[in-house]
Amino acid sequence: MINLGFWHSFHPLSLGMLGMHAARSTNLIIVDRQTRDEWRGMVSDIQREFPFNQPNSGNPLCHYGLIRAAAVALDDDTIITTDVGQHQMWVAQAYSLHRPRQWLTSSGLGTMGFGLPAAIGAALAKPQAKVVCFSGDGSLMMNIQEMATAAEQQLNVKIILMNNQSLGLVHQQQELFFGKRIFAADYPYRTNFIHIAEGFGFSTCDLNTASDPYAALHEALNRPGPVLIHALIDVDEKVYPMVPPGAANIDMIGGE
Repeated sequence: MINLGFWHSFHPLSLGMLGMHAARSTNLIIVDRQTRDEWRGMVSDIQREFPFNQPNSGNPLCHYGLIRAAAVALDDDTIITTDVGQHQMWVAQAYSLHRPRQWLTSSGLGTMGFGLPAAIGAALAKPQAKVVCFSGDGSLMMNIQEMATAAEQQLNVKIILMNNQSLGLVHQQQELFFGKRIFAADYPYRTNFIHIAEGFGFSTCDLNTASDPYAALHEALNRPGPVLIHALIDVDEKVYPMVPPGAANIDMIGGE
């Protein structure tokens, strides 16, 4: 066995990880492939028995409805990125993914501002693909200057901004667990993201002013170049299930 660090990482005999003196592919031949068919079947059975509730899933001006409408309008080759917060979890719940690495997200690291730079990187790596970034107003403000890069490079990046004028997940936690004492989680001043995006050179679409939000969303997603698609979302929309502070996963609320 080769110990990690025994050879320099650029040495021809270094495999980078623990392994035998042979090519990686040769080592992998002797590894039994373990399928997860039984586990996947069990998960499918549970999902059928306990279908997930997605309120307002037919309304493109609501959280689940907007995500599902976008999923219908996009093909399986689309790359999805998200920032961090309620919208990130709503996408995980409502957007059907079809292949590995289709969704780029900061996951449990919780890095607000991740979504737009990730979308820019994906668009540069795969210029032929459409890249859609779901973001919230709080997260987008963390790295909004990167819109200049997307516009300068004329990247095929579409930002779907779910604007609830708050740090939604923080607002939800303060409402549910801290006696509705909302502190530093609201944005009462309505920032005009449409004007900001246009200033950076983005094409824009405001779903709240569109006579047909479905048609407007579909058209905007199929425009060339960078596009900001804006939708006001009710701040009282919640993401569930949620684990209270200091509790175990079995103590989650909203999981029924």
